[in-house]
Amino acid sequence: DGKPRSRWSSHTTFLLASIGSAIGFGNVWRFPMMAYSYGGGAFMLPYLIALFFAAIPMVVLEFALGQRLQRGHVALVAHIAPRWEGLGWATVVGTFLSAQYYQTLLAYCLVYLVNAFRDPQPWAVEEAARSLSESSSSLDGAEASSGLQPGSGEAGGETEADAALAAVRSFWREEVLQVSSGVDETGGLVGPLCGWYALVWAVVCLGACDGASSIGALNKLLMPMPFAVLAAFFARAVTLPGAGAGIRTLFSPDFAAIWSPSIWVAAVSQLFFGVSAGLGTLTTYASFSPPSTPVGRSAIIVSLSNSAFSLFAGGTVFGFLGFISHTTGEPLESLVQSGPALAFQVFPIAMGLMPLPQLWAALFFLMLLNLGISSAVSMTSPLTTALCERLGTTARRVAPPLHLLGFVSGLIYVSRAGTYWLTLSDHFVPMFLTIVVGLSQCLLVSLAYGARRLLESLPPEDQRLAPWWAFCWQWLLPATLSLLLLAQVIHEGSSPFGGFPGWALAVGWVYSLGPLLLVPLFYCAHARAHGGRRGGGVM
Repeated sequence: DGKPRSRWSSHTTFLLASIGSAIGFGNVWRFPMMAYSYGGGAFMLPYLIALFFAAIPMVVLEFALGQRLQRGHVALVAHIAPRWEGLGWATVVGTFLSAQYYQTLLAYCLVYLVNAFRDPQPWAVEEAARSLSESSSSLDGAEASSGLQPGSGEAGGETEADAALAAVRSFWREEVLQVSSGVDETGGLVGPLCGWYALVWAVVCLGACDGASSIGALNKLLMPMPFAVLAAFFARAVTLPGAGAGIRTLFSPDFAAIWSPSIWVAAVSQLFFGVSAGLGTLTTYASFSPPSTPVGRSAIIVSLSNSAFSLFAGGTVFGFLGFISHTTGEPLESLVQSGPALAFQVFPIAMGLMPLPQLWAALFFLMLLNLGISSAVSMTSPLTTALCERLGTTARRVAPPLHLLGFVSGLIYVSRAGTYWLTLSDHFVPMFLTIVVGLSQCLLVSLAYGARRLLESLPPEDQRLAPWWAFCWQWLLPATLSLLLLAQVIHEGSSPFGGFPGWALAVGWVYSLGPLLLVPLFYCAHARAHGGRRGGGVM
């Protein structure tokens, strides 16, 4: 269209934006929960294999496509295979729908952040956090004289540690979620949460309004903080009694689980969703970089940063879980809950173990906001960019109405049944949409654009591994993703997820794969417009 394309101010800015897209809430609660659920240390083997043989090659592919073609995701797919433009739209629409439940997590953070400065904090029983802190030192060698032994009170009743755990759970369920009895009871909107949800959408909209310039500035500001805050929590966690047992629980392998296809699907989907592969984000971000920028090293840096942060966060979460289990006598497996409850229940207790708990609570929830905002902007930007390119207009005109639509249509997540819908969405979208899109991208490059053609356009630095990337895109990834997808569909049919009723599971399937209906719609529309001719595309 002749208009100059938005650019990153530097390659470092591009890396920070990509890492900001990769590292988010999922690293803090989704990775630890999935690793524990799928065999602990046994999950690490598929995870590491998938990192080097699936995630990194896929990130290289998306970076290479974005930089070579200098287009957003939809325009890129339309350029490669015009009839299959619907695949590009399905990708960015699915990613935008994912952003709707993702923004809910940011709204949770804001609820906790505004309450962080209260003394006492509302999620703690008076003096309970202090009692936990005192017990952490006395349990090291003086449990018998402390009067606060794990799992026992002064007269065999509830300890203050038990009360603190109950208070954290109560604040989460009764104050934040105001949760209904089930997915079939919506119960109306949660007023305060709805207001914070609106604020989150407004902030994300501002981040998406100026394309690369605003996204780059946002990530320069936000990205350094999470590493420092998490390091402080980890340093505190490893000093607590029981922390070692908790960390060992996370990494102790259950090798019987490794033979299940589900563990491999979980590992691939966690990595793809973690690094933002199959979401249209990486191709969009890479299109703001000059075509001569090396992609291999950038892909490795982004992928390893995401995995390192996940392992770091997992060790921190399970260190505190081990201590809580040790102090309360409650089995660790009963403390590991699905969904974001894992982070929003473990860390409030952890804050009571730190000096100046109000300060650390504020820092922690600011950290989660930092992680979440950068990822949220990356999830709405692909659709914003696609609409800008299609309509020939600017992000400042497209972003406000688009984000308003996202807010209104996502209000189900801030209803009293919102936590059920969030859990359902988080299961189906990463598990299926990202793998389907990743598989489709490999097929488009192999059959339409040409892997060799794409590789020849890469800078000399990337040519050394060109044969390996070609093998991954043409053979390894398509075969692996196809088998895993088939195995998971069979598993979902035989073992329905989470005890949800059949109609709710059907909604989950529609939510994750419904955007793919755009593929045949665009295919037929293109065929009709060109009278059955190929319209200039190979496919």
